[in-house]
Formats: sequence, structure tokens, C-alpha cells
Amino acid sequence: MNGIAISTKILKGMETSSSVGMFVRDTGGCLIPKLAISRSKEETKEIAFTETAESALFYFSAPAAVKLTNNYFKNKYQTGSRLMSMPIENINSISQEKLKNIKLAKFGKIASVFSIVLPLVYAIAPVRNYMTLNKSGKKEFTEVVGLKEKIKEEKKGEDKAKSLIKKLILAALGGLTLTSGILTAAKNDNFYKKIEPALTSIVKHFDFTKTNDLKLSHYGAFIYPVSIASYFYASRDKYERKENARRFSVTVPLLFFGERLIEKPIYKGFDKLFNTQVMQNGIVKSYDEILKLPEKLQKQYLKSKNFSYASTFLMNTIAIGAAVALLNRIATKKQYERENINNSQNN
Repeated sequence: MNGIAISTKILKGMETSSSVGMFVRDTGGCLIPKLAISRSKEETKEIAFTETAESALFYFSAPAAVKLTNNYFKNKYQTGSRLMSMPIENINSISQEKLKNIKLAKFGKIASVFSIVLPLVYAIAPVRNYMTLNKSGKKEFTEVVGLKEKIKEEKKGEDKAKSLIKKLILAALGGLTLTSGILTAAKNDNFYKKIEPALTSIVKHFDFTKTNDLKLSHYGAFIYPVSIASYFYASRDKYERKENARRFSVTVPLLFFGERLIEKPIYKGFDKLFNTQVMQNGIVKSYDEILKLPEKLQKQYLKSKNFSYASTFLMNTIAIGAAVALLNRIATKKQYERENINNSQNN
């Protein structure tokens, strides 16, 4: 197997919207640059835990929960697997009663999955803090990143961790209870007519794909805001809050718009270099489309696609991730040193 075939196999897996492809792409892209400039062994452990746990929850917990809830609501509302996997706007020529059951089944599935997943996502940053405190006794962020010596004090993280876990369990149960209440009330036709427009909108925009994966819009609407809120909630001092603010102000816009902004010049450049048309009329050919081309064109197109896709990924994910991490490292160190010099002078 030559270099083009190997790189194609790797990058084709990253291009797909499947859970495995997105897990590899996002975990590797975020983990590598952060670990490269980690400031301490504790921070290294925290980065490894949060990035892996986040990606695992984002890309595996939801599909697993969908499979479980899909079977339950499919049987509850007596809808077939084919209809449960179809986008609601593609379902035609069925009775209004059947359509109502499909919408309720899909809503139940969506609401149940997010009721389970969102508390788990919110728990990542606080659990990270508790693990660090439990292992090293370091409570403040400046201690964790090596700017400040650890203060000797009694560890009080266990009670807070237990309290948070109880609250998150209650939040999950509350979401499931609310979902059950809405579905029960929807048996009444008058109530259903009132909520039907909102129900249809939710099902249309937040349904899962046929393979039980989530589209980016699902993450953007629910999971990412919850994750961001978790990091700010778990910020251990003002320095960590500022690092989170700088990081999310850059990474969130890039998540949705960064790739689109930089891929056009990159693809055009490599198309010109290799005399190909991987990008045509602003649309990038997928690996599946290229592999259907005549054999004499495949090698050239795959080479152009590989360079273009890898360059876009490296710039938008790894390079930006490293730049943001480095910016945070420099800014935090300067602020900490400046404030401590001022404090010592005042004293």
C-alpha cells in the first residue's frame, strides 16, 4: 500500500460524519497541541482526561442512548424502524394519527437522549477538578499550572463532588420526567394541537441521522453551550476564567465557520498545483466521489484532496489549538507575575 492509499484511508475516515471519524479528528486535533505545551504534569493529566472524555461523550454516548431510546419509543408508538430513521419532512402519504405518533416518538427519543447526555457533559470539568484535588491536593488553577506553590490545606472537594453528582442525577431525572409529562399530556388532542408547531420544529432540526449520529447543529444548539457553562462553573480562579474566555472566543466561531473560511484558498491552490478540480463551484468533492472517478484520474485527485484536507485540518484545528494554548500560557503568566510584583511592592 503506497503513501497516497494510506493517507487516503486515514483522511477519508476523518472526513466522514460518523462518530468514530469525528472522535479521532477532534480528539487528536485538540489533544496534541495542548499536550505539547502543557505547563505541568497535573495539567497534562487534566487535558488528557477532559479532551478524551468530552469527545467520547459527544460522539459515542448520544448514539448509544439513541439506540436504546429508539427501540423504546418505536414500540411505544408502534412506528416502524424505517419511519423512525427518516427525516420528518420526507415522510408523506400517511394518516395524521400515524404522523402524530411518529413526531411524539421522535420527540421522546430526542428529549430523552439530551436529558441523559447533557448532565454527563456538564460533569466533565468539575470531575476533572476533583480528580486533580484528590491526587495532588492542588485546589487553585495557578497551582495546577505551576505558577504558584501548593497551599497546604484540608481537601474539601469530595463533598462538593458528591453534591454536584446528586444535582446532575436530579437534572437528568427531571428532564426525563418532563419528557414523559409532555408525551402523556399530548394524548389530549387539544394540548397536542397547541404544541404541534414547536414539536415539529424540534423533531425537524434535532433528529438523529440514520446511523444514530449527531449533526454539528445538534452539538451547537445544546451540547457545546452546556460544555462551556461547565468550564466556567468549574473555573478555580480568575486566571482560569480568563483562559476559558479567550479559548472559547476563538474556538467556538472556528468550529462553525473556520473550515469554510480557509478551505477555499487551500483547495484552489492545490487544484492549481495538481491540475485538478477537487473544488468546483465552491463545492468540495468527497472521497467517495473521487473514488468513483476513472482510475487514471483517481491518483491525481486523491493526492490533491489529501494535501488540501490535511492542510485545512492542520490549520483550523491543530495550529489554532496550539496558538490559543500558547496565547493563554503567555497571557496568564504575565498577568500573574505583574499582579504579584505589584502586591509585593505594595506590601
